[in-house]
Amino acid sequence: MIEVEYKEIPVDKIYVSKANVRTRQIETGVEELAENIRRVGLLHPPIVFKTGDKYELIVGQRRYLACKKLGWSKIPALVTHPLDEAKIRVMSLSEGIHRRALPHADLIDAIEALYMKYGSPKAIAQELGVSEITIRNWLPLSLAPDPIRQMIKEKRIKLTDARRALTAGGDDEEKIVEIAKHMAKMTVPEKRRLVDIAKEAPESSAENLIEEAKKPHVETILKIHLTPKYAKALSSASKDLGLDREDVAKTAVIDWLSMRGFVPSE
Repeated sequence: MIEVEYKEIPVDKIYVSKANVRTRQIETGVEELAENIRRVGLLHPPIVFKTGDKYELIVGQRRYLACKKLGWSKIPALVTHPLDEAKIRVMSLSEGIHRRALPHADLIDAIEALYMKYGSPKAIAQELGVSEITIRNWLPLSLAPDPIRQMIKEKRIKLTDARRALTAGGDDEEKIVEIAKHMAKMTVPEKRRLVDIAKEAPESSAENLIEEAKKPHVETILKIHLTPKYAKALSSASKDLGLDREDVAKTAVIDWLSMRGFVPSE
C-alpha cells in the first residue's frame, strides 16, 4: 500500500506519465466527464508524484484533462513518492481493470428516484453530465408515457418494442407513440435500425425514422456460442432490461469495443 498526501497542485505543473496505460481515445467522453465534475466536484483525485518542480500523473489522466477543460488553475491530487515505470503501469492498469459498473438493479432504482425529483430524462442527464439517450435507456418502463403503458397493458405492443420506441422518441411523447404504433408492422432488423438511426439523428421525425429504417441496409450477423451460465445471464439481462437477447448482446459488444478503444474516434 502506497502512502499519499492530499494537495492542491497548479494544473500547469502536471504532466501525464509516459507509463500511463491509456494511450488511445483519451478524449472520448471527456466533455461529459468535465460536466459531471463541474456539477458534483472531483470525487476521486488523480495520483501524482513530484519530480523536480513538476508532478508526474500516474492515475486519473481523463479526470485531469476534464479539469483542464473546466479552466481550473489548481486540481486536488494525491501525491505519493516516486515510482518506477513498472509500478506506474501496474497502478494505471489496475484502476482500469478493477473499475466496476453499478449493478443494473441499483442503477434503475437510482434513476427512478432521480426521475421523481427532476421530472424528465433531460433534467437528469444535465444533472449527471451524461447524454439524454443514456438516461432514457435506463428508465424503467413504469415511467413511460400513459399511452405507452396503456398499449403495454392491452398487449398492443411488446415490452421490447416499447423500450425501442422510448429510446428512439426521446422526450417527444407524440413521437414515441407514433413510433410505437408502427412497431408491429416492422421487422426486427428494421426496429433495431430505427433505434440506431434515432441515436444519430435525434431531431428526425417519427415518419422519417420509420422510412429510413425500412430502406435496404447492410449489416453483419454474428453467431455467438455461450455456456449455460452466460446464456442464463443473457436471458436475465434481457428480461430486466425489456430488450431482446440480441439487443442486449449487441449493446454489450458495442460498449466493449468502445471502452477498449477499437471504435475510431469521429
